[in-house]
Amino acid sequence: MQRWPVKLPITCYAERLRPTETLSTGIRSVDTFFPVAVGGTYCIPGPFGAGKTVIQHQTSQYADVDIVIVAACGERAGEVVETLREFPELKDPKTGRTLMDRTVIICNTSSMPVAAREASVYTAVTLAGYYRQMGLNVLLLADSTSRWAQALREMSGRLEEIPGDEAFPAYLESVIAGFYERAGRVRLKDGTIGSVTIGGTVSPAGGNFDEPVTQATLKVVGAFHGLSRARSDARRFPAIDPLDSWSKYRSVIEQPRVEAMRAVLRKGADVEQMMKVVGEEGTAMDDFMVFLKKELIDAVYLQQNAFNEVDASCSVERQRAAFDVLEQIVNAPFAYADKAAARRAFLQLQQAFIDWNNTPMGVDEYETRRAAVLARVSEAPHA
Repeated sequence: MQRWPVKLPITCYAERLRPTETLSTGIRSVDTFFPVAVGGTYCIPGPFGAGKTVIQHQTSQYADVDIVIVAACGERAGEVVETLREFPELKDPKTGRTLMDRTVIICNTSSMPVAAREASVYTAVTLAGYYRQMGLNVLLLADSTSRWAQALREMSGRLEEIPGDEAFPAYLESVIAGFYERAGRVRLKDGTIGSVTIGGTVSPAGGNFDEPVTQATLKVVGAFHGLSRARSDARRFPAIDPLDSWSKYRSVIEQPRVEAMRAVLRKGADVEQMMKVVGEEGTAMDDFMVFLKKELIDAVYLQQNAFNEVDASCSVERQRAAFDVLEQIVNAPFAYADKAAARRAFLQLQQAFIDWNNTPMGVDEYETRRAAVLARVSEAPHA
């Protein structure tokens, strides 16, 4: 047995390194548009039911790390029980063994005392630091930091401390910053490299990102994966909003190419809002084509099918191949006779692309379906 006070970070290393290497999570929208770095920090705020816990479970199964630590901080008991039942049955894609063999779960449900809820997050990050000292890459998932902050608020009230915004303690920002600062990539004294990557979910009431916990978190994290109620209701999963989210880390695709694709998404969203007012018939053909391209990017790249074994996790190599083809489609100067023909052609193209997404790499059918997508692009009428 070893003892260590959980609120003191473990600093027994030679050098702290900058988080420059991209962490592969298997989620296309994250790795390409809003990447997370090895040893970095990120947050997933969103309204209840938007899929925060599901994204964390997907990340814990497919992320390229050695150890996963899940801090179920104030979660509903049903969600913790579901995790405990599912993880032993899930297969770790790296080792082929059960996912539970590399996972540590700190169970602290909302029915437990608030002092235990406050300590559970620190317990998790201390365990993460312990494994980092072994030269391992650790992913810490805190679900949810909002309930941790609520525990801080309740304890602060009992101690009769001066309240801050929305009755949270005045030192809320510094406490949240102190927690996320314990992430990092370090060189140990024997020369090996270890890292702790921290991802926390935030559950703002009503999906209001202006509340204190979300704002305090945004000031210190390196990536923001904001979940959208509109995308969740439309069953577009993962429901990460491509316009509101951001990241300071390096993508698996060159940054200028990513920005060009995001520009198409932004312009397409503007056209979509305009179409709600003037209707499809009042929209210019050029604008309508931008809208169709935006919908295609959303359907075939931003969305993933978690029930499909192939599409549930997308490797970096596969993301680059798909992005190359998508770039050719977006840059192609299509010239359809009318909007009905354009919509019909893009729906067929979308289905061909999804069929390609669902095909494993390394089989003959993979190249055949890729060629089928490119054939539809080359055979379409061009200006």
